[in-house]
Amino acid sequence: MKIWFQSLIEMGRTPAYFSGMQARAAAIARPGVEVDFVGMPAGIYGAHAPSEVLKYPYVAAMAEQFILDHALRAEAEGYDVFAIGSVQDPALEQARALVDIPVVGYGESAMHFACCLSSRYAVLVFEQGFDQMMDLRIQRLGLAARALPTVVIDADFNQVSRGLSESAQLVEAFTAAARKAIADGAEAIIPGQLYLSEAIARAGVTRIDDAPVVDGLSANLKMAEAMADLKALGIGVTRRGYLHARPPAAVIEHTRRFRERAGIASNAAGETDPSS
Repeated sequence: MKIWFQSLIEMGRTPAYFSGMQARAAAIARPGVEVDFVGMPAGIYGAHAPSEVLKYPYVAAMAEQFILDHALRAEAEGYDVFAIGSVQDPALEQARALVDIPVVGYGESAMHFACCLSSRYAVLVFEQGFDQMMDLRIQRLGLAARALPTVVIDADFNQVSRGLSESAQLVEAFTAAARKAIADGAEAIIPGQLYLSEAIARAGVTRIDDAPVVDGLSANLKMAEAMADLKALGIGVTRRGYLHARPPAAVIEHTRRFRERAGIASNAAGETDPSS
């Protein structure tokens, strides 16, 4: 089984993030599963951290086009699953309506696992703006009755980056926010952005005051494996209804040619060519 794991972060921005995920994926995934991590084109966010600009709908919509390019490429190159490693699940529904291989998202996967582990959960994010984004995503998934309002932790992108290797300060801020959510009724905790989840997982934090902490990478990869298994059994995504209607190949081809995206995106795993 081959899984294309799509990140919203450029590969060259934080190499330790991707190398660490690759190492963890080897331990998480079952034997015979190959996981390829792919980032966004180098320079896509300019001098800004991804979390600083992806909270704006326009920038997020532009990034989603690269995700859809990569979903088409993953299918064309024979991948079994396309996994989106961002808690807000960018372009998830569009990708499912575009390709026939299973498409899974970190946010949706983690929330469904949280529902299996608890009655109510809370998502913890960093960067103002992501809290409302997540609350809207939870509503869209129909899980508002199972979730508390999203909590913003006292940390920024650079602090989370440091937390990937020096975790004490970040874990302290995360734990304080988690305890607030637990006091309000949360029984499970989801670290919001996968960047945050990786730092918390690498610090070995799996429970806080007996509330499980969902490991985002594990949730996404295990959901990917399960959906690939179902696909092999003949159980694939619905093609009924507006959200899952797949356009005919000729319509996809014309639309991509008109938008000057006729070719499949060329920045493969590990490449950071900004002209891709």
